[in-house]
Amino acid sequence: MRLHRFIGLVAASVLFWTGVPPAMAIDVTPMVMHITPSGASSGYRLSIKNTDDQPVTVEIQAFVMEVDEDGRRSLSEEVDDLAIFPPQSVIPPNREQVVQVRYVGAPDAGPRMYLVRVGQLPITFSSADGEATGAAVQVAFNVNTHVLMAPAGSRPALRVVSTRTAENGDILVTAENQGVGFASLRQARYVLTAADGRVVEVAPEDVVVGQVSTLPGGARRNIRIPAALAPGIGANVTASIELS
Repeated sequence: MRLHRFIGLVAASVLFWTGVPPAMAIDVTPMVMHITPSGASSGYRLSIKNTDDQPVTVEIQAFVMEVDEDGRRSLSEEVDDLAIFPPQSVIPPNREQVVQVRYVGAPDAGPRMYLVRVGQLPITFSSADGEATGAAVQVAFNVNTHVLMAPAGSRPALRVVSTRTAENGDILVTAENQGVGFASLRQARYVLTAADGRVVEVAPEDVVVGQVSTLPGGARRNIRIPAALAPGIGANVTASIELS
């Protein structure tokens, strides 16, 4: 009697994630990688470890990642700028596969963000006569990693463009990265100053920056600080953001 396969899908990301994931059969490192458009730092090694007692089949795909001013992410399939080898492999139990990822696009390109997805594919076992016999219940995972590409020596330069108070008391801040390097909005110091001089510092993990907390050079981001984090600070408030 054939067993029916059940496939579940889970996406994990270091830049945005909610909830507690179930145990995964693959362990992927690094989750975030900085590369340059040319030179020795234009590529890296992606390590995929099979932590299960059964073989796993993995497929690696690359996408260009765009993020709008509200931090919403969109993906388009990338086939030119990143070379991946091998793009698919079967990893034996408790073994590791190393995948080479290299930027092969224009050497003078500006900042770009990529999503490299490691997909664990279900396996169908076959009998001696080649007929599919089914497989035990399996769960397939997508693990999303991020590649941030910018010229060597690039640095971010974050500037607050505007600050205003919403009707519900939230503080709405628009920031712009006037540098070339990437700014991590989760590794910054947020300070609000009221009209009377009172200062409130807000923890970066409490600030709402959207799906993706990385801000590339030349981009803007709308940031929201909930009113509960700065009660009674008033309407005439200014904000500053210092990168760590």
